[in-house]
Amino acid sequence: MDVVDSDDNKSELRQLDSIRRGRDSVLRLLNQARMKSISQQLENLVQEFDKLDAALSGDDESY
Repeated sequence: MDVVDSDDNKSELRQLDSIRRGRDSVLRLLNQARMKSISQQLENLVQEFDKLDAALSGDDESY
């Protein structure tokens, strides 16, 4: 009976480890997506600041 309980316990532990690894993978993917979004937002802000700087310095006639 102890062998069966031990095997069941090992199986459950393997399943938990698998679930944890899956969760960690999903969290890493979400963090990467957030970082990509933040990076794009920063790039857009830099472009906007460059346009404003050009307008304020008189280099840009579109404003």
